[in-house]
Amino acid sequence: MKKLVEVARLFPPETVAERTAAWDRFWQGENPGRPMILARSSQSRYTRNVAPETAARNFAATLEIESKVPYDNLPYFDCDMYPVALASAFGGRVTIREHSNWIEPVVHKPEDVYRLEPPDVLAGLVGEGVRKYQYVLERLDGYVPPRVPDMQGPLMTAAMLWKEEDFILAMYDEPDAVHHLLDLVTNHITAVHQYFRETFPGAVSVNCPLTHMPQELGVGLIQDFAHLLSPDLYAEFGLPYVNRIADRFGGVLVHCCGVFEQHWPVVARIHNLRGLDTQYPYCNTERVTAAFPDSVHSVTLDYAEYTRNFATGDPDAFLKFLIARVPRSVRWQLWADADDLPGIERQVALIQAAWQ
Repeated sequence: MKKLVEVARLFPPETVAERTAAWDRFWQGENPGRPMILARSSQSRYTRNVAPETAARNFAATLEIESKVPYDNLPYFDCDMYPVALASAFGGRVTIREHSNWIEPVVHKPEDVYRLEPPDVLAGLVGEGVRKYQYVLERLDGYVPPRVPDMQGPLMTAAMLWKEEDFILAMYDEPDAVHHLLDLVTNHITAVHQYFRETFPGAVSVNCPLTHMPQELGVGLIQDFAHLLSPDLYAEFGLPYVNRIADRFGGVLVHCCGVFEQHWPVVARIHNLRGLDTQYPYCNTERVTAAFPDSVHSVTLDYAEYTRNFATGDPDAFLKFLIARVPRSVRWQLWADADDLPGIERQVALIQAAWQ
């Protein structure tokens, strides 16, 4: 079989070792004096809704582009198969569109949760992503580790299985059924993380944000359902299951792109909270970095907010906004566009000039 690309030509082993060590030091507490930079090409959504052979070609193109980025890039295969990936294991009918995806609930009344069976770790879209990765890997000259699928947390995964408003009302009326479902979902999330760790050397345990957190420091969990709950409900139905996963793997990085400052006292009780990935303006950058000064921070920007306030003709307007608000003492990471190498160099120069 003709190999699509030689991995070592694009990412020499010594470069991978050096950059991996830099990420390890960063996550262990070292501040490198600039954000860590992980750049992604527009080619990177190669697993979604495409045939395996197309995924393989797209991935080869992605490696070529992303290997040219200096600083901190490392190769990986993204097994992301949409936010519904974990929930799809429980049997709901999934609909995929170009820019959206959803799943039909399988829980319609509280007693339905007791009829759900623990799914196979590769059931649903998770298995489809793994099979594409294995197909691509066979066509590479060399090894590239996978990144885990879209790891929605227990609450969001459960809410895809049980109509959201009914799920929230059940927290008041049928809490035992809600806990039963969350327990089932948490076990599946744990099993998927464990499968990737045991099966694929160097698997990246965080899907969102893009980063390279060492496995021994934990895993990533998306907490986008939190902002729909009161702090009391999040403490009762969210925190125990996040902490179960954190305890199992050594810590957790939390993503939430909604308004969740009201939950920060609860978030502060997460065991070994390693990092926070937030979105402006729903999360105030200055306040979140002050509230969690020892965590790694990643900040993205809502597209509508960009259009309203940062589409000024200056491509670095939002970065300048962040530079003025993120203290030098904070460890943070920057997502960059691998298709725009001059832009990356310009952004790094801006940061270094501001921080000197």
